[in-house]
Amino acid sequence: MKRKAIMIVLILGYITASTYGQKDKVDVTYVGNAGFLINIGDKKILIDALFKGFEGNYELPQEIQDKLTKAQPPFDDVDLILVTHAHGDHVDLDMVRQHMQNNPKAIFASTQQLVDALNDSTDRWIGFNPTTEKSESKVISDISVEAFYLDHGTEARIINIGFLISVNGITIFQTGDADFDQFPFEEFRALQLPEKDIDLSFIQHYYLIGDSSNDKFVREAIGGKYIFPIHYHFTTPGFDPFIVKQNFPEAIIFKKELDAWKMPLAKKE
Repeated sequence: MKRKAIMIVLILGYITASTYGQKDKVDVTYVGNAGFLINIGDKKILIDALFKGFEGNYELPQEIQDKLTKAQPPFDDVDLILVTHAHGDHVDLDMVRQHMQNNPKAIFASTQQLVDALNDSTDRWIGFNPTTEKSESKVISDISVEAFYLDHGTEARIINIGFLISVNGITIFQTGDADFDQFPFEEFRALQLPEKDIDLSFIQHYYLIGDSSNDKFVREAIGGKYIFPIHYHFTTPGFDPFIVKQNFPEAIIFKKELDAWKMPLAKKE
């Protein structure tokens, strides 16, 4: 009888392991504007989330700013803080410093331009300096990060980078404020992003509204199992979730700050 019970447990374990290819939970929490908290298994990543916004337009609610700076749940134990570029709707350096003071395990990574401006020599601040010809890759806290130089367009002196992140079997891409008008399609396609088998793609909402040229960039040069519109504020045209849903019915859209989405467990084919 004992042997039979052991066999049943082993069989059930095999069925579970063979049915699900994704062993770690994946949660995405909308922080505000283009900022998100991504929780994959035992890893937490903040992207463009430590910011205040601008008075008279959109400001991140004070209670969320406080949770971020004090490293309080859900922003406790963050492993990696990523910032795509040095604009105030994506980063506030005082908030970053406060968070890192309250969370000694966090590592900050952004453009080398931004890290140099911080003038901090500790090893908790990591700069990326990709070029138009070559990306740059690093492993930070067991998280693989590849940075791509993606021109911001409207303000060339501010360097923008897109991030490709791989952790615990999940791959994420975030465009930052990339300007697709600065790239011939063939040049952007040469980044070979679809070959990276992206699970979560974070892309500016105005590239998801049905324009044929932008559609081609998103569908053929980026891809992704799940699409997340970003930049809910500070854009012209403004964010229209209904238009995005018409063009990308599978897009994940959040109604308010701190709303969260859980990635369905993926079955093996």
